[in-house]
Amino acid sequence: MLGTLYIVATPIGNLQDMTFRAIEVLKNSDYILAESSARTSKLLSEFNIKKRIITFNKDNEKRKKNSVIQDLSEGMNICLVSDAGTPSVSDPGFELVKHIDLSFRVVPIPGASSLTAALSVSKIPVNDFIFLGFLSKKSSERKMQLLKIKKVSMPGVIFESKHRVTSVLADITDVLGGDTNIGIMRELTKIHEEIFFGTANELILKFANQQLTGEITMIIGTSSVEQLNMETMEKEILELSKKYSTSEIVNIIRLFNNVNKKELYKYVLNIRQEG
Repeated sequence: MLGTLYIVATPIGNLQDMTFRAIEVLKNSDYILAESSARTSKLLSEFNIKKRIITFNKDNEKRKKNSVIQDLSEGMNICLVSDAGTPSVSDPGFELVKHIDLSFRVVPIPGASSLTAALSVSKIPVNDFIFLGFLSKKSSERKMQLLKIKKVSMPGVIFESKHRVTSVLADITDVLGGDTNIGIMRELTKIHEEIFFGTANELILKFANQQLTGEITMIIGTSSVEQLNMETMEKEILELSKKYSTSEIVNIIRLFNNVNKKELYKYVLNIRQEG
């Protein structure tokens, strides 16, 4: 008989959020795959669970996945946990899950998640939203990721480092506008939990001299900048073309309108060629 892989959610801070089902599954497993053996050892000790722990994280999951799959084929029941929250959601786990044959059982054991916790207290409407996980460390790449929120006209949820909150807020201002509504959730379920809501401009001022610490989840509202309909600009572009180059026209238009530079350049070039 084939074994079962259990994807087990663990608390994101408050240990009382551990479910009865998660405790039972962990106790009955053959061993536990853990993002960090030290963090998981403390969790298991809290609930008097004595099981072998094997580290399984982004640095070794590709190398170890085959041995895990072999153990499953021999009938072992294995649990996968991350340091906090639900595995595979911006945490290790997907590399293993995607390679498991359909003949194996993969069972989710739901529980704590900073994503759903943040959504549940949001002052920003989130019936529809996109999840972007951790954004790039580079500002130029972050801005391209934030453009997705504008293109789909849905709020976005991200996880962010405490060191980059102000720089991300600045990028949000550049891409989506300073009046864009933002929710910042710090240390959810923990002793020092804090939740802030405001516009990007307001939060930039608030945190200019205040260093946030801990785990950060952010909800980003839809763009406060009205998207430019480029097709209404034909006459103005033709008039500007008498004095300015294509690049200069693009820069002039973008002083007063938030529009994708590459798309605008192509449109201006096309108008100039046709005109």
